[in-house]
Amino acid sequence: MKMLPSNLTNFENVISRPRLNSYKHYFRTTSLEETIGLYMWNAELSACFATLLSLFEIAIRNNVHCAMSRFYCKSQSDHWYKKLWSSLKPGTQNKIDEIRYEGYGKGRKLRVPAPSADEIVSRVSFGFWPSVLATIDKRYATIILPAIFPQHPLNANPIAWTEDKHLKSALAPVHELNTFRNRVAHHEPLWKFASVILPSGGVVLESTDLASSLTRFARLLGLFDDTLHALNQDFNVDLKESSWRQKINFLLSLRGVDRYKAMKHCPKPVSMTPMEFQRDFQLLVKDNRLIRISEAQQQGLFIPE
Repeated sequence: MKMLPSNLTNFENVISRPRLNSYKHYFRTTSLEETIGLYMWNAELSACFATLLSLFEIAIRNNVHCAMSRFYCKSQSDHWYKKLWSSLKPGTQNKIDEIRYEGYGKGRKLRVPAPSADEIVSRVSFGFWPSVLATIDKRYATIILPAIFPQHPLNANPIAWTEDKHLKSALAPVHELNTFRNRVAHHEPLWKFASVILPSGGVVLESTDLASSLTRFARLLGLFDDTLHALNQDFNVDLKESSWRQKINFLLSLRGVDRYKAMKHCPKPVSMTPMEFQRDFQLLVKDNRLIRISEAQQQGLFIPE
């Protein structure tokens, strides 16, 4: 069940007025109830995006790991990073070493038993993978990158993977999704988009209001779909049909925003009977509030969408 604050003033004190004021000013709310409702909306949106992004991270991680293992080690899973250690950035090397070693500095030692290749790749963060993709040797890009992104449009002309402008454009969505994932992880307002400089040199301007935020969310979901499709077409279709994605689609509709803004995302304490529900169905759908229905010992929840 979603949270419905019983004491708005207390909630404001706990979350802090400055934090809520960012919602108040951006969305031009007219009451504390509306402001807190939109705070709940952002929290629900974050929870759904967190699930999608975690699955995206697993998909790209496994594709990179498998492609690199096959190319450098002729195996489905191996320590491929050892083969190109000198080309990895220090930060990328450190992320691997933090898993391979225990202790710090000169006193550190290899963990026993040594972590497997699968264990290492499962423990590095999302940010590890854009860094690895950016350091793939161009001599092998026409082999490795199509293996990572088997459905990518560049595969029609694999040599394009070696050209800076095409490579930068192809990998830009991964970097952008990683940045967005960090905002989700750090509980930041998701609707506050910064400007984005495109590989082509163009600029996507920062969001300034609800309308521009919804436009930027639509663009982000487009990047997500295109990149996941390139990684695994069937998995992308499955996620599009998932409850998390359907919930995101609703939350990013005006009806979804209005439900939370009006604090109608939780049902009233009083239940309706099936007969009352049937009688008032059209009004209940229009009201856009969750409804609890009960009869005898059975209960159900109606969610108008």
